[in-house]
Amino acid sequence: MRGQAPKALTPVASPLHFFGAEVRRFRTARGWSTYELGRRLHQSGDLVRKIEVAEKAPAHGDFVKECDDVLEARGALLRMWPLINRERKTRARNPSTTDQFHPAADDRAVLDWLLTDPEPARIPQDSIAAGNAAAQLVILRQIDHLQGAGRTYSHVTGYLSRDLSALTGVAPEVAIGYLELAGYEAVDLGSDGRAQRHYLDALRIATVTGDRLYGGYIVGVSLAHLALHCGDPRHAARLSMAALRGIEAESSPALRAACRTVLARAHARLGDERACTAALREVEGDLSRSNPTLEPPWIRYFGHADLADEMAHAWFDLGRHGQAHREAVTSISLLEPSRVRRLAMENALAAAALARSAQIEEGCHVAREAIVHASKTASFRSLHRVTMMLAEFHPYGDTSAVKDLREFADVTLDQPAVEM
Repeated sequence: MRGQAPKALTPVASPLHFFGAEVRRFRTARGWSTYELGRRLHQSGDLVRKIEVAEKAPAHGDFVKECDDVLEARGALLRMWPLINRERKTRARNPSTTDQFHPAADDRAVLDWLLTDPEPARIPQDSIAAGNAAAQLVILRQIDHLQGAGRTYSHVTGYLSRDLSALTGVAPEVAIGYLELAGYEAVDLGSDGRAQRHYLDALRIATVTGDRLYGGYIVGVSLAHLALHCGDPRHAARLSMAALRGIEAESSPALRAACRTVLARAHARLGDERACTAALREVEGDLSRSNPTLEPPWIRYFGHADLADEMAHAWFDLGRHGQAHREAVTSISLLEPSRVRRLAMENALAAAALARSAQIEEGCHVAREAIVHASKTASFRSLHRVTMMLAEFHPYGDTSAVKDLREFADVTLDQPAVEM
């Protein structure tokens, strides 16, 4: 009897699928069976098989390190451990785990925000304290954009643990800004549960102090993006629509545009191109009515570079890869050079779109740009995006362009500290 043909792999489905595909690639290059690799790892061949087809995730980082060593992968497998570990925890769906995203945890805070009278509270102002805190927040955001959350998150959370209560009393908008940055950075470090808690703390301050617009941003942009990041587009859509209802009496076209872009992304993820396109048309109308000088300072950033980025993701999810590439290129052209993390992720998206279009030579060239930018940041999200970009080139692994790209990634990207 013939042996069964190996199960077809889908490297782009998730980091775990890509890891399994890479283990198989390195194993078969050495002519080893799953039994032989298992023997060298002091594990069963059946475990190796299950990991290769993504039926089972590695339980700890030392197993990944051993795979990397035995297969002489030069860090290509070890680099994927943070991504696999996050996916493994997400798969567990343990409601008692504090570092996981739990959609139901949003419901009460969002409902309170929707139902609370938005009359702004009267806050005694301390202009010196507020000014100093606001100036420091601007600096921390700039460093975050340039170097990734790994450089600044501890400073942000340290400030919050010392001064949040006092800052809320004199400058709640600045306090919300610190919590929003902390949430954004927690996402950037792969800590979804912590990100959710930071965002919900920000929403509670916005609710208590009557800051309807900033609360809408936290609901319809921050929490909704987090839901997308965690693979829950239906929850993202609900949050975006709740935010739009909650701010319908307020005047902030840029905020409405930002919420609607997340809604468009959610529709795209769900495969509803008509609803996605309709939402994007409304975004363009909102932006045409936006005057940045009249917008709240925390939403003035949202413009055509951000819209192009969101559209690129939406088109990619809808399988419109040519359009996705064009929008990604537009976003890249509009970004400041200091937005290193965004440039890493935007180039990774552009390269992935080219790979989906079988434009491998050009895709590898753009992918190198993504890798260079990612190597300058301490960012889980950049690593995640670049890794899944490399997964897009897996079917073309025998080409010289992809072989060179893999070599370039191995020597350019840092290896993570492995949690044992």
